Amino acid sequence: MSIYSCRTDAGWLGFLSQDTPLGSAAADFAYDIPTALGFVIGSVVTGLGLYLLVAGIFEYLYYRRQREHSEAWKCQPQRFPTQRMWSIDLWLGITNITLGSVLSGFLAYWIYASGHSRIYISLRGHSILEVVVGTVLYFLITDVVIYWAHRIFHRPALFRLIHRWHHRNTVPTAFTAFSLHPVEFLTYQSIMLLPLIFVPLPAIGVIIVLLSSHIESLIQHSGVRIFPVIPWMPSTYFHDDHHRYFHVNYGQHLILWDRIFGSLRRHGRRYGVEVFGGKGAPLTAAAGEPTRFIDYSRRSPLRLSPDTPIGPLGSRAPAGAGRAALDAAGPAADSAAG
Repeated sequence: MSIYSCRTDAGWLGFLSQDTPLGSAAADFAYDIPTALGFVIGSVVTGLGLYLLVAGIFEYLYYRRQREHSEAWKCQPQRFPTQRMWSIDLWLGITNITLGSVLSGFLAYWIYASGHSRIYISLRGHSILEVVVGTVLYFLITDVVIYWAHRIFHRPALFRLIHRWHHRNTVPTAFTAFSLHPVEFLTYQSIMLLPLIFVPLPAIGVIIVLLSSHIESLIQHSGVRIFPVIPWMPSTYFHDDHHRYFHVNYGQHLILWDRIFGSLRRHGRRYGVEVFGGKGAPLTAAAGEPTRFIDYSRRSPLRLSPDTPIGPLGSRAPAGAGRAALDAAGPAADSAAG
């Protein structure tokens, strides 16, 4: 479901539980179409509004006003998506967010009517420590589950069938963030939403996690060179490299999971659409297994530059080999040099 609408719905459901357990609301509530439509319309307006606002700011400030000075701000200064790819990202993102918002709006209405939620807004009976711990655990657990869901979508069969939709653009912009196959989009949104039904969580913590994590998703896809001040956030090179090199850097918001599970991009490895597994391939047959990861916290872009030249496929494969591999994986990446 739409994370933006989940944020709105969490606020509504938390408000309902402020004075009385949410489950008791169902006894006095009658199902009605106007209330259901209110949830749905609120979800759609919030979802599309935030997506278009944040992505539009990046588009105007950088891609429109500073395109000729891309060396000063862009992760991949010489490469821009084609107009066709930009339009695909925009309209697929709008479609996904609208679909997710409608579904989550109806689900939130059902929760509101039936009382099936554990969200709370009042601190009565809940300590500050419980609120903080619940929020942190919600963030960490959903983030690692999404990491593994994302990594599973990079398995060869699922990548060719579903996830290749998101990787058609090897030069992402903020509009690329929700340019996904609907099955993948709903998978991620469901991971964020299901705990709200079964786990006691503070409404304020849920809102903070959902809002910040998805603004961060837009930032990570922006293609703009940003080094956040928040300690756990990597620079935008982290996810830009995921689109550039394909099967690497699977984390959504934390670099931690890629470090622990060995899928963080490394020095001296070859990556590309045909190199599955998350650990790259040796540059030569005699090359050993390097252990030094790329440091995405450094502010110098020179320290983040590729170890090997890349073409539009993000690989050093012989001429023609990369194109054949991408054709086997699905539609070709529709990006062009700026």
